[in-house]
Amino acid sequence: MASDFYKKLGGRIRELRQKQMFSREKLSELADMNTYYLGEIERGEKKPSLDFLIKICNVLKIKLHELLNLK
Repeated sequence: MASDFYKKLGGRIRELRQKQMFSREKLSELADMNTYYLGEIERGEKKPSLDFLIKICNVLKIKLHELLNLK
């Protein structure tokens, strides 16, 4: 159950990143994080911290609840 949530969350991050035309490398650079780690998050392999999610939201200029709006 939890892994399904993280896969959906990772997919949502990827979707929003691509929608704003950011490469994984560019987003990770702007959010001051490792590109490989971002990839693991997007694939649902790692569980992101709240700090990570806030950094992503700040770079994408969205609110946390928008990121967490999983379908």
